[in-house]
Amino acid sequence: MKFLDAAKKTAAMLGSAEFREEQAKEDPRMISQLSILQEINRHRFLTDESQSGIHRRGISKLDGKSYEMSERAFISGFMLEADAIKFLKAFNMTDKNATYIPFCSDEVRLPPSLDMPVTIIKKGGKTEVVTHTPLTYPKSHWEFLRKQAHINKSEPIVAIYCWDSNWNRLASGKKGLFTEVLETLKKI
Repeated sequence: MKFLDAAKKTAAMLGSAEFREEQAKEDPRMISQLSILQEINRHRFLTDESQSGIHRRGISKLDGKSYEMSERAFISGFMLEADAIKFLKAFNMTDKNATYIPFCSDEVRLPPSLDMPVTIIKKGGKTEVVTHTPLTYPKSHWEFLRKQAHINKSEPIVAIYCWDSNWNRLASGKKGLFTEVLETLKKI
């Protein structure tokens, strides 16, 4: 499928009742973010993963100890290369970050210890990385993501990763990551 058609399809999927129901089970905090993610997809950034920058405190059900969870808002996906060039130049003038995600040979081993932390938990005086993301993909994973998004091999796309350096800043807030991604997309 052509890139623009795949982005429209993803935007429609994000608005579907089935997807919202599934998302409510997986991470109900993301429901409020789906409308802006739909708009981002409509503006030529086909998203595949995102996180909203939520901060949470609580008591662990496993050990009864208090914890504090912090997220870094992020969004990743595909853009047409020509759009990505303009987007990266404009977006990196904000206080957020964006980069092209290159792919490498499947034989290259990418140690997870070098990935970027995106969720941490502080518990009992210790900080632990709960989730992280690579800034390079093995070629087979890049091809898998392209196929999952239903994008033709002939489409000139690149993978893009955007993140907020500030932990716990809500992505859809006034200065949030998703808000600034959308504003930048509208300008290019």
